[in-house]
Amino acid sequence: MKTLKKSGILLLIIFLAFVALGLFLNKQEYQLETEINRPVEEVFQLFNDHNRLSEWLTEVKSFESITETEDKVGSKYKLMIDNDGKIVELIETLTGYKENEMLKMDFTAGWMHKYNHFTFEKSDNGTKIIAKYSIEGTNPFARSLFLFFTKTFQEIDSTNLSRFKTFAEKQPILIAPTTEIEIVN
Repeated sequence: MKTLKKSGILLLIIFLAFVALGLFLNKQEYQLETEINRPVEEVFQLFNDHNRLSEWLTEVKSFESITETEDKVGSKYKLMIDNDGKIVELIETLTGYKENEMLKMDFTAGWMHKYNHFTFEKSDNGTKIIAKYSIEGTNPFARSLFLFFTKTFQEIDSTNLSRFKTFAEKQPILIAPTTEIEIVN
């Protein structure tokens, strides 16, 4: 009986220490980058084409508009995601938008809030996407849990960015490159 009591107390201490991590560690952050051999305008257009989202985000089973605003900021969408056979609902809110330059999104699902910030920059090869991610749980237990799954989230986002790169580079050229002509008098 003493062994059982000691084991119970030890498990309780371990559980409380685990939850205590969530009281001090609010969110996990990481950054990814990719270069895409396409002009910024094309990359931005493809990235924001909701009708083709499932071509590179294969987990997306449906995407529907809840509300859309004229300037896009504040628009809300509902995504149904296949998470290893379990369908999960994500609510996306567009929190920042500057055409051909920047996109910010806030995702909410169950115990998770995820913030994505994408910057689109012209590069020598076409477009550089800088993706900043932040994930936090909605309670101390979830925050502690996500601490141990940050690497998994990072791998998923890296795979998604890589899939987008492949998708974008396979598309026919949408916008003809412009060449500057120097006029000599």
